[in-house]
Amino acid sequence: MKKTLIAISSAILIIVVGSSSINAPQSLTHANGNSKVSGYSSGCQSCHSSATSLGGSIQLKGLPDTVIAGQRYPISITIIDASQKRWGFDMATNTGTLTIGAATSNLALTGTRNVHHGTSAPITAPPSYTFDSIYWTAPAIIPANGKAGFAFAGVAANGDGGKSGDHCYNSTFSTVIIPNTLPIKLESFAASVSGNAVKLNWLTASEVNSDHFEIERSTDGQNFVLAGKVSAAGSATTTNSYGYTDDASKLKGTVYYRLKLVDKNGSSTYSKVISIPLSINKYQLSIYPNPLKSGQDLKLTYVSEKTGTANFQVINSVGKKVINFASPINEGSNTLSLQIAHLLPGIYYVAIAVNNIIVQKVPVFVQ
Repeated sequence: MKKTLIAISSAILIIVVGSSSINAPQSLTHANGNSKVSGYSSGCQSCHSSATSLGGSIQLKGLPDTVIAGQRYPISITIIDASQKRWGFDMATNTGTLTIGAATSNLALTGTRNVHHGTSAPITAPPSYTFDSIYWTAPAIIPANGKAGFAFAGVAANGDGGKSGDHCYNSTFSTVIIPNTLPIKLESFAASVSGNAVKLNWLTASEVNSDHFEIERSTDGQNFVLAGKVSAAGSATTTNSYGYTDDASKLKGTVYYRLKLVDKNGSSTYSKVISIPLSINKYQLSIYPNPLKSGQDLKLTYVSEKTGTANFQVINSVGKKVINFASPINEGSNTLSLQIAHLLPGIYYVAIAVNNIIVQKVPVFVQ
């Protein structure tokens, strides 16, 4: 199906934003907030302004409020800033061990308790960037205060090579460490994607008075909700296999799971947290050309799983909705053309809204 949209109309949300970047050398971009990290002479603000932006933040994801001694947890750092395009971070912990994935070229370690972006910070379109493939192993010996602390800072920059216009954010997080004394001895716990579902499987090596498992799910790695329950064997000295299928049709991004192991007397503890990225996407929107020269028509290709109506909006940089358009679409590929000669040069977002919720957005650069 083809449609030409003159001056407005189609599955899009466009938001005007600025631009940005980090050009500082590695040794000058590490700091926990405004302070300095041990081993470095300067902090983030040696090369970047201390300003912030409304709605901007840095977030640590993947760690629940309670962790188990000796367990390994996948974590990530997300920096949010709608006006920037280049991203850096630094994080330190006071206990446990930090490691990174083998193929993560944009991460680096200093010792075992500090992780940060590498010598070349990534350049991506706003409004956010996530550094993942970071792992933290809780200490086997619990500290005197029973907690692990994390301090982290992020830079969202504009790429002009100077301090002006860059933004810095910082925050902290702490989690309680509990002993590794599970009523059930877990041998493995894994997740895989199958269609629109996540399949969870786990093995127990032994069980003593076990009652049931509660499967808990989180979309941010910190706040978990009950996804389902599975009855346990009770008592066993041999290997037992369990499984649970979680409906993921309404989920997206990285999803985190953990098991709550409940004993017959009501006592309970948690397994390690595992994560799995979801590529389940019912909506596919692509645009071209990109960058787009002022005066050119913007072409959109939208792939829909069914015939129906798609809702599009155009919103300016101050949040004012200037276009609100509903267009019929066919199952499969739909091609649309949008005349945007009236738009000033800058960075915009093209997005599709379903049930008044934006389900996908793509940046476009107008020159």
